[in-house]
Amino acid sequence: MNKNFLFKNKHEKESLIKSFLLFFFSIEILISIIFYLNYQSLIFQKKQEIFLKLKNYSYTLKGEEFKIEIISKNKNQKFYELEENNKEFYIFVPIPYVEDDILKISYSKDKFYKDLQPEKEKLLVAFSISTLIVLIMSFIFSIYSLQPLRKALNILEETTKDIIHDINTPLMSILVNLKILKMEIKGNEEIKRIEQAANQLKNLYENLNIASKELQKSIEEINLKEIIEKEIFNLKELHPDIKVETDLKDMSVSSDKTAVERIISNLLSNAFKHNVPNGYVKVYLSSNELVIENSCKEIKNPEKLFDRFYRESQRGLGLGLSIVKKLADEIGWKINIDTDKNKFKVVINFS
Repeated sequence: MNKNFLFKNKHEKESLIKSFLLFFFSIEILISIIFYLNYQSLIFQKKQEIFLKLKNYSYTLKGEEFKIEIISKNKNQKFYELEENNKEFYIFVPIPYVEDDILKISYSKDKFYKDLQPEKEKLLVAFSISTLIVLIMSFIFSIYSLQPLRKALNILEETTKDIIHDINTPLMSILVNLKILKMEIKGNEEIKRIEQAANQLKNLYENLNIASKELQKSIEEINLKEIIEKEIFNLKELHPDIKVETDLKDMSVSSDKTAVERIISNLLSNAFKHNVPNGYVKVYLSSNELVIENSCKEIKNPEKLFDRFYRESQRGLGLGLSIVKKLADEIGWKINIDTDKNKFKVVINFS
């Protein structure tokens, strides 16, 4: 059983670990209770044996196993009943023809628990073996319970890959023919709108492509300012009512270009798309961080914004921010969000 079989991706790993912990701790708690009750039963049984020995000893008083004391009699003392304190077990026995004194026959608790130790060790060995068996069974059950999830994920992944592949061919054809049309017919508004729609479709294709596979890192120098300015230019044409404010330092980073472009594209697209009429977008780029802030409607569940397929509205597929988080983690960028009633701010730290 190899590592790839167990952990195909982080979601399967998480499911396996959670299933394993659920199985293991549920059964382990039950076994712990059973062994605890067995231990208490063993103590009770040994106490009864001590009581019988104390009682039998009171008839003969022969041997040195028990301690004998003569004490004064009082009303609270009960004869032939096992009692205990911090140091010993004992019984009270009447002395024939003596009214004021009685016998106290006792057995040391230290000796009692010392005699109990071998039985206790047997229980601990049995408990350890049971725990090991439960550990193995929990692991096997977890893998078994993961199989339906893996089959469903495989079907979904294969379907997604087929869809992505099928989208790519007509999309490339549209973009190529649009480029030719733009060269032949310049300044046509209808062609411009078709191009904008095609670019949106291309953005969706790239998001689906990133979501369906692990990132293959290729490190190079990337100018963040150029990528941000290009993306803002395209988005302003689609959202002319949005006021844009920028303060961009000339900043370059060494990272994977595909990941960086997807992160910036998705964040800016999210800021424009989920804005309000006549709202604003503010973008600040410094030497160590990127800040994107936009006006928005009240966010109901900010803690779920990076969850895959979660949507606050009916627009989009709920992939954009989840892809941002995934790619930021993979290239080592730290991402934080700040939500207000009518504001959404994302801060990415590069260091």
